[in-house]
Amino acid sequence: MGRFPGWAKWPIISAVFAFLLALSVAIFVVVIKEAGLAGSLAAFGTGAVTYLGVRRLRGSRVSDT
Repeated sequence: MGRFPGWAKWPIISAVFAFLLALSVAIFVVVIKEAGLAGSLAAFGTGAVTYLGVRRLRGSRVSDT
């Protein structure tokens, strides 16, 4: 029984990521309901700044086509 087959890893990993995404969305909705409009705007702004920062760190992708 050697290594875990490569093809079997991705369904497990995708299921874990899907669960974590659903959990984070549920937590986000609860926080937004509790915080109100000011909290919603703060969360949206934080998400936008994070997204732009990650895009900047990753750099632009240049294709050879």
